[in-house]
Amino acid sequence: MILTVTVPHQLWAADHFLTIGGGPTPESNQVSLENNVLYFLRTLSQLGRDGEEHLILFADGTAPEADLQFQNPDRGPEELHRLLAEIVGPSSGIRFDYRTSEVPGVVGAADPGTIDQTLKDLSQRLKSDDRLVLYFTGHGGRERPSRSPRGRRPTAAIADDDEKSEGETLEAKEDDGSDKDMEEDEASDEKLEKKDDKSDSESKSNDRRSNRPSFTGNHIHLWDHKTMTVKSWTEKLDELPRDMPVVAVMVQCYSGGFGNLIFRGGDPKNGMSDHPRCGFFSTVPDRVAAGCTPNINQAEYREYSSYFWEALSGTTRTGEVTLAPDFDNDGRTSLLEAHAYTALNADTIDIPTRTSDFFLREYSTTDGKKDLVTIHSPIDVLLATADPCERAVIEGLSQRYDLTGSDRGKDIEEAIKAKQKEKREVDGEVRKHQQTMGRKRNEIKSTLKERWPEITNPWHPRVTFLLTQEPDQLRSLILEHDAYDELAKAREELDSVETKQEEYQLDIVKLERLKFWLERRALLLNLPTVADESTQQQLEQLVQLESQPL
Repeated sequence: MILTVTVPHQLWAADHFLTIGGGPTPESNQVSLENNVLYFLRTLSQLGRDGEEHLILFADGTAPEADLQFQNPDRGPEELHRLLAEIVGPSSGIRFDYRTSEVPGVVGAADPGTIDQTLKDLSQRLKSDDRLVLYFTGHGGRERPSRSPRGRRPTAAIADDDEKSEGETLEAKEDDGSDKDMEEDEASDEKLEKKDDKSDSESKSNDRRSNRPSFTGNHIHLWDHKTMTVKSWTEKLDELPRDMPVVAVMVQCYSGGFGNLIFRGGDPKNGMSDHPRCGFFSTVPDRVAAGCTPNINQAEYREYSSYFWEALSGTTRTGEVTLAPDFDNDGRTSLLEAHAYTALNADTIDIPTRTSDFFLREYSTTDGKKDLVTIHSPIDVLLATADPCERAVIEGLSQRYDLTGSDRGKDIEEAIKAKQKEKREVDGEVRKHQQTMGRKRNEIKSTLKERWPEITNPWHPRVTFLLTQEPDQLRSLILEHDAYDELAKAREELDSVETKQEEYQLDIVKLERLKFWLERRALLLNLPTVADESTQQQLEQLVQLESQPL
């Protein structure tokens, strides 16, 4: 099937923007989230859209209390409190300071009640020919699926891992999708025979569907430990005018679960919603996302927003001018092109996804029927009707890893295995250096405890006395200890090895992105075989929404 989508420069009367951001507590409301909102504001200004209505809900709203975490660059690595925390502990939070957030134009807190009231107000004021653009930058969690009927845990996230530690990477299995229920034939004996074959396929399809997670329980974390699930989020969007387009950009962990907003009640089992919605998400629904750091240096930020807004504005976070992508050569950059640009260029652990990916994984398949296209089909077949964005990502990532074979799926799988093997060797080196550091810390800690037994309790008066009255003596005992140089050397070696570890992880993820886009092509090519004309038209309408400009 070839999708030919022509999108006028503007299909709506007026744009309205709603930005929701921040973490659930000051400790998890990193300064990068504030900077994400500020970057979006600059992007809108550069695009001449800063005159549009823009409602911003962030962290605790306009409350004066400190709600934002940042890393103080003025603290040296040998600052005494930090040294003592590193050697004796506890070290959690020692590097961070707090202040009140400084996002201009904030109208309220990022909590469920305020969000609910804001959407209700918009539902009363907005018209069907308006458009609402939603941007969420914060933290996310994933549903806790129950065990499947066969006693196996499903592919999705098992734990509600809502925050990730700084620098964490995670290898996770992406959603494989499932078949659409086949329509039954009703007529001659020949058709009944086909129906029998089809029923068997339906049984397998339904079995797979019952065993895979829906991700409707994925959620966003809001201020004061509140949450909002895909289901509740979609139900609130249902209150908006029925024909009004809604575009969502969400960059939290497990954000892909919110691709379900295209379904009634946020659940694929209910069928497509009659509200025109689309969305772009930092990663698939069972993976953590990059970003969320207390680091104030934006030049080091690597997360979905950084690339997405850069593509649309032609300007990086740090103000450098870049070439905005125009894969279809129509003279402008669409949201879809920004998404493809991010998938192609982002140095992150993310596998970016969009709503039409969710649609295809619900209504198409690559198995259960003869002659279906798979990622192992000839690359010429997979790319024959690819749109410019698909071709740019697939060809660009293939070229980056020198993948030129006809069976591109096989090339990718072999490359992933090779990279994973190399990474496992580096993982061993990382563990070795971490163990060395642990031993050296314990040696220094033992010496400190022999001299000052009370030093393990940071609230003991003797510790306060040492820090204020005898800091040089305390510092010298740490820095001049025989194990400190070995600790510093192990730390330096660990930094070097962790850099290699990250490089391997990024290579693996980019190859997985390539596989993901090949799977999309296979599902798209199979859709006319397994779905009716109405379903194919629904996909065309969804891709048209995704192809809008900002």
